[in-house]
Amino acid sequence: MRHFRFLSALLGVALLITLACTLNPATGQRQFSLIGEQQEIAMGREYAKQVQGEIGLYQDKALQAYVQKIGKDLASHTERPNLPWEFHVVDDPGVNAFALPGGYIFITRGILAAFNSEAEMASVLGHEMGHVTARHSVEQMSRAQLAQLGLGVAMVASEDFRQYAGLAQMGLGVLFLKFSRDDESQADHLGLRYLMRDNTLLGWLRSLWFPSRRD
Repeated sequence: MRHFRFLSALLGVALLITLACTLNPATGQRQFSLIGEQQEIAMGREYAKQVQGEIGLYQDKALQAYVQKIGKDLASHTERPNLPWEFHVVDDPGVNAFALPGGYIFITRGILAAFNSEAEMASVLGHEMGHVTARHSVEQMSRAQLAQLGLGVAMVASEDFRQYAGLAQMGLGVLFLKFSRDDESQADHLGLRYLMRDNTLLGWLRSLWFPSRRD
């Protein structure tokens, strides 16, 4: 009976993997996802509330509006323009930027001081948008869910494995914390794509890459 349950669970996992692979419009690649877009947005909204509550927003309405405008303009050139994109500056002196599922993007006041131009800020925002459009967070969470399901199958198959299940779950939590190098590279590529689609930002970028010479 245990053998039958194990085979049934294994077949169920295989079917789930097959059905959960969809084509990502930003990357053009098939992607494993157990999380739909509406769930992605809802999760991102809740995480964004936590960020604002724990770190706090930088108290400068004009600056917040400025970052929001640049971000929104750039988001209109992505493959997911209909997401509820939000862009905020958090009151943190560190140099950092991060994206949450569903289009919620944060940059720190510390990183703003490191920018020399609007184009540099847009480049960072574009990179974070790339993580969102490629659904990197969603893919990571889906893999984590699948791994948890795999643990369940292993526990069905082996009573000896059950005593180590807690340690295995802790290991999985650490495994899916950060983006891979491939994800970061892909986000760079997508961010540059969005910058190239924005004529205003493209002009600023050209001025950075090919500064005018004075005789």
